[in-house]
Amino acid sequence: MDRTQLHSLLPHQGPALWLDGLLAHNPLSIQGLSAWHHLHALGADASPCLLFEAAAQLCAAHGALYGDASTIEMALVGKLSQLQLHHEPAQRSGTLQVSAHQEALSPAGALYAFSIHSEQRLLLDGKLLLVLIHA
Repeated sequence: MDRTQLHSLLPHQGPALWLDGLLAHNPLSIQGLSAWHHLHALGADASPCLLFEAAAQLCAAHGALYGDASTIEMALVGKLSQLQLHHEPAQRSGTLQVSAHQEALSPAGALYAFSIHSEQRLLLDGKLLLVLIHA
């Protein structure tokens, strides 16, 4: 799934969309692509930890694909935890591989473990709790 198709799943448009494509997904996990240039808009010294936004969008895409979209009006990041930056790459360029695994789901929210890899090296990982707002 490319960026154009992602626009139909997510409310993020233009530069607010930090996902460039989906690689694979199933009811419990999802993998996608992002890129360093999404972080560049926040400044040359922006922390790579801010790339959690790409993971949050990936989790939201997973919810749109597998959740009950007829009752979910919005998903918000309720909590970011266990965030760990594993290395700071010398160059901030190229593709980022983003993956997420759903650990828990309830009517109130969804908990995901995520990881982001740069050049096959683990860059960042953590957990995201999405709060689900029902219509």
